[in-house]
Amino acid sequence: MNNQIASTIAASYPKIEEFRGKTVLVKYGGAAMEVESTRHLVCQEVAALSSLGVKIVVVHGGGKEISRMMERVGLIPHFIDGLRVTDPEAMKITEMVLSGTINSDLVSRITRSGAHALGLSGRDARLIEAIRLKGRNGEDLGQTGEVTSTNTAPILAALEGGFVPVISPVGETVEGEPLNLNADYAAAAIAGALGVEGCVFLTDVAGVKKDGEVQPCLSRGQIDHFISDGTITGGMIPKVQCALRALEAGCARAIICEASRPLIISSALTGSEASGTTISK
Repeated sequence: MNNQIASTIAASYPKIEEFRGKTVLVKYGGAAMEVESTRHLVCQEVAALSSLGVKIVVVHGGGKEISRMMERVGLIPHFIDGLRVTDPEAMKITEMVLSGTINSDLVSRITRSGAHALGLSGRDARLIEAIRLKGRNGEDLGQTGEVTSTNTAPILAALEGGFVPVISPVGETVEGEPLNLNADYAAAAIAGALGVEGCVFLTDVAGVKKDGEVQPCLSRGQIDHFISDGTITGGMIPKVQCALRALEAGCARAIICEASRPLIISSALTGSEASGTTISK
């Protein structure tokens, strides 16, 4: 099956050959992870791209699954301005779900699709160093953090060994305290540190929309204007902000697109029509 998908990619998107030997990052999370068929499609395409010689890194989220597990053990998820308040008990569940359940599932799916996937936590080899994050008005968010630095050595070692690194967004402080990270921001930091050729943010919508139409390309100026006039709202705001962060940190291009579309990663990387919104400098 993997050979068939790889052959279809090579035939349908011949420009994908330009990415052979180059590194790309795929951020996968949110509602796009909730549909079984979509998760299957994404993992199959990741494996196929790896077989075509693309060095592909996956950073995943899992907020909805964390909330479900918290509710299962009698804890109530709490958010301030969209940011999870992570007390010690919530942190234990967060790390268990992200670095355990979800990471293992994605690694298994990609491996069964024909690639050699390797699960990594942001705490492995100090991959992601972070500090505690405060709310917009100084609120205590507990063990919710923001990235301060990334160690690309374990990722590069995995890629050189022919593995697909699958990274959970759990970082730690200099003192070793685990911190829950927003997966979009973790992906942007890692993409920038690696200087990837492309950073693909997979979501549950077709891209950034204005008046119901997907915008194929956006600049920083347009994004700032669309946020101020209410065109870009909610969860799309951190997506576009993280895309810009990745570009500023060294990523060549960033694309926001819909995970459920077959071969969307290949389509987005090669700039094919109707492949989401490309963010440019």
